[in-house]
Amino acid sequence: MDRQFAQYLNEMKAELQELYEELDSELRNTENEDLIDESYRNVTSKLESALSDMESLINDVDSGIYDRDTDLDGMLEAED
Repeated sequence: MDRQFAQYLNEMKAELQELYEELDSELRNTENEDLIDESYRNVTSKLESALSDMESLINDVDSGIYDRDTDLDGMLEAED
């Protein structure tokens, strides 16, 4: 797949990581347990999941899993 796409995904991941770290820092400075719990359920856990999914996607793109398979290309041409 296109190297620029992988670079774009890495930039998105970096932005998500930055958001996660900012949120974590803010939550460390609060003593409101309800806010911390709500934040984890509604935001932090989703950011963690998004970061994990983004990492998997980047690895898949880098490994070429989404590159077109030549056999598939031949099958598509045969159907035309």
